[in-house]
Amino acid sequence: MRGLLLLLWFALFGTEVRAQNAQASPGLRLTWRAGDAAHTATAANIALYVAPGQSATPFLPAGPFTARWEGSVNADLRGDFTFQAQGRGSVKLELNNLAVLDAPALDGKITSKTVRLNKGANAISLTYSSPRQGAAQLRLLWNPRADKPMPHEPIRGALLTHSAAAQVAPSAAEGLDLFLQARCAKCHTPPASAAAPELAMDAPALDGIGARRHFAWLQEWILNPHGQRAGAKMPKMFHGPDASGQAEATAAFLATLSKDARAPAAAIKPYAAPAAVATAVENPAATPEGEGTLLHKFHCNACHNLPGEKPDAKKLSLDHLTRKFPPQALTDFLLAPERHYAWTRMPNFRLTPDEAAELARLLVEKLPQFKLPGPPVDPAVIARGKQLVATTGCLNCHSLTGMRSELAAPTLAQLAASRWDRACLAERPAADAKTPHYSFTVGERAALAAFGATDRKAVERHAAADSAGRQVRRLNCAGCHGSTEGIPALDPLGEKLRPEWTRDLFSGTLPSRPRPWMMARMPAFPAPSALLAHGLAATHGLPPQSPATPAVDAKVAEQGRKLVGVEGGFSCVACHGVKNVPPLQVFEAQGVSFSLMGARLQPDWYVRWMLDPLRVDPQTRMPDYFDEDARSVLLDMMDGDALRQIEAVLQYLRQGEKMALPVMR
Repeated sequence: MRGLLLLLWFALFGTEVRAQNAQASPGLRLTWRAGDAAHTATAANIALYVAPGQSATPFLPAGPFTARWEGSVNADLRGDFTFQAQGRGSVKLELNNLAVLDAPALDGKITSKTVRLNKGANAISLTYSSPRQGAAQLRLLWNPRADKPMPHEPIRGALLTHSAAAQVAPSAAEGLDLFLQARCAKCHTPPASAAAPELAMDAPALDGIGARRHFAWLQEWILNPHGQRAGAKMPKMFHGPDASGQAEATAAFLATLSKDARAPAAAIKPYAAPAAVATAVENPAATPEGEGTLLHKFHCNACHNLPGEKPDAKKLSLDHLTRKFPPQALTDFLLAPERHYAWTRMPNFRLTPDEAAELARLLVEKLPQFKLPGPPVDPAVIARGKQLVATTGCLNCHSLTGMRSELAAPTLAQLAASRWDRACLAERPAADAKTPHYSFTVGERAALAAFGATDRKAVERHAAADSAGRQVRRLNCAGCHGSTEGIPALDPLGEKLRPEWTRDLFSGTLPSRPRPWMMARMPAFPAPSALLAHGLAATHGLPPQSPATPAVDAKVAEQGRKLVGVEGGFSCVACHGVKNVPPLQVFEAQGVSFSLMGARLQPDWYVRWMLDPLRVDPQTRMPDYFDEDARSVLLDMMDGDALRQIEAVLQYLRQGEKMALPVMR
């Protein structure tokens, strides 16, 4: 009933609230300070976690800092609220210019007295100072139902806004992002102590590339990368009247590299076949849509324009595939995109060999075919190409066993701020210039210049939340998350999932899928897996490792086992399987197996979810078993105390594969 009332309220009043905020920008204005240094950004929430020795933001040195959030918190209705600060440090919260919380030495949590908020925008500011030692941590939560015994919850990002007039464009931050994504540091080296994780980002290895790419495509790509793919980060290396001949010679040499001399990397194994779920969707031939299902099953259209569909300029075309890949090479690439390029944006969907071969066949059959020329075999041309690879900077980014770059460029520190509009960043480079030609827009060059005007020490610092945010944008995570039905929004996942579990998910080491019945499949991104997991947690004020938990209380866990069963329990097993036993009778949506949940979910998120699923996710089909007074419908167990029952179920879930089966008949 509460869920229906909540949805009804949004239908009646949601438009009015959105209209009030039409002139506001999402998020809060966040100003960081450390000594004389300051940096301004926009924050989607009021939370942070900074590990000892790390920087709060790449634009501040490691050590003590302050952070100040400013803007508005928008209340759906006028009412009474309480606020809670969790973490370590000094916190002062003001609402509508009145002090609500003042904790000079927070170490744990503190809750405010009841505060009356007006409907619509309420001015909010929070000033935080980090502790002198140890990790800096803050989470600001609220309880919009102060008269109810419900846990505090994060303030939804959609309710936080700031004045557009006060917005400061983070051009230096955008420039840092571009500097890292374009691999500028591969030529203009930063100090050896530089700690930005993206400095490790590679480019495709050249070992064996002659067997993985057609000569004709290599020649075209080298001659003009941006002409082959809008947004390509690789620059145009050859210019002037001999550019075509240089590209041909370089491609001719690369075509001779038919063997991979590198030691093979450990392969990511396909997901184990689901044991407790019908597997029709795993076999494209068994679905009504037939073979075409695979292209949509993996949501290839999130990043690519699929053959035969209306093109989108923001997505990558697939029309070049038959020019780029020899037939078997495309299958091999789909099986392990990261084998020759660890930081590739192409996801590893943990395909079986049959799936990869079928997907490659589908693409090849739907795309135009070409009669491609073979490479020159003149030894002089090949020798010239080898020299060009060594001397023009190819090996500053790309690796090739037995060869190294002979090109030296000024270090990052040697680049004068006044010269960040020349050479690589010139708007119109001279035709005979030897520097790379990038296809940066006017705005991108301005952002790079803004970064160049700083002390550039941002590349020397690791700020977990910032690094993860850059990778989320680079990998286009929002192309699926929050954009495709059935795939959750990305924003809450850092507070929902344990970082150890998300790291294993991103690295491709989980043995099975949590939702094997879904058509969608979460891919792996091994290289940035820990970076993403730690950064997503830090964004919500949580540490990169889950705190140690006490041993499972066997007696309480046994109560939890009874609560999830069908005899005197909630009959959770109607929708949730347990280990290899499938759910009894899924009415609308199947749930994740109970044996996976203990290792997967953050305990605080789990409690809020159990008490009021629709409040956490208005789209969920999870039923509501507890009322607003935290009372259970099962009054004969634990005196009907919802929180005790929820804890008992959690104790049961923490047993993982060791849990005993509940009553399921």
